Amino acid sequence: MVIAGLAIGTVAGRNLLRLVRTFGVRDSRSLRVLVPSFTAIALAAAGAVLGTTWDVLPVWVLFIGLVGVTTVDLYLYRIPNGIVFPTVALLLMLMTLISMLRNQPGTIGQAAAAAGFYGAIMSLLYVFSGGSLGLGDVKLALPVGLALGWMATDYGQSMLAVFFAFLLAALFGAAMGLLVWGMRQWGNEVLPDPLADPSNPRPTVFPFAPAMATAAAVITLAVPTYW
Repeated sequence: MVIAGLAIGTVAGRNLLRLVRTFGVRDSRSLRVLVPSFTAIALAAAGAVLGTTWDVLPVWVLFIGLVGVTTVDLYLYRIPNGIVFPTVALLLMLMTLISMLRNQPGTIGQAAAAAGFYGAIMSLLYVFSGGSLGLGDVKLALPVGLALGWMATDYGQSMLAVFFAFLLAALFGAAMGLLVWGMRQWGNEVLPDPLADPSNPRPTVFPFAPAMATAAAVITLAVPTYW
């Protein structure tokens, strides 16, 4: 499954390159290397942890979507619906089919509840952040919550997995924010803000999807490994 993950991830990563370009991401030599590489590594890691089980298929779909979303967010500071919603649709389709084959329809409700829980958390943050958190981050919580709820063994564990994913994302985001702020103070713009107005610069902002995606990947693989 590791080899399969590497092969499928490489092919998927190359197709992701074409997709992210349609959203306005500029092509570059580094992008052509990094996107397929990260996709292949992510899918190989999932294959190593989950092995030859049906669970690996939804996780692969999630990881491909997360790489695509992270790439666009890093370059454009936005999370495209054209990646998030197809990922949600594919996850629901796969999860429904697998649940029917296993005769475990309850896992779909569990996944939906986890997605709703994560979406509610991010919605509250969006409201109270005064716009610092984008609606795209709220939407991204849906596929992440679906996968976490699917991997968990019961409702309690699914909610706990979502909580840990949120907490880890907050920690990663805080570290990334401090790094970006520090680099900007020294005159190094590591993540140029495409929405910034040079005559009226905004407070330090940075893309949050990378933190959410990294946290989601860590917790998704931790659920079957440690819980």
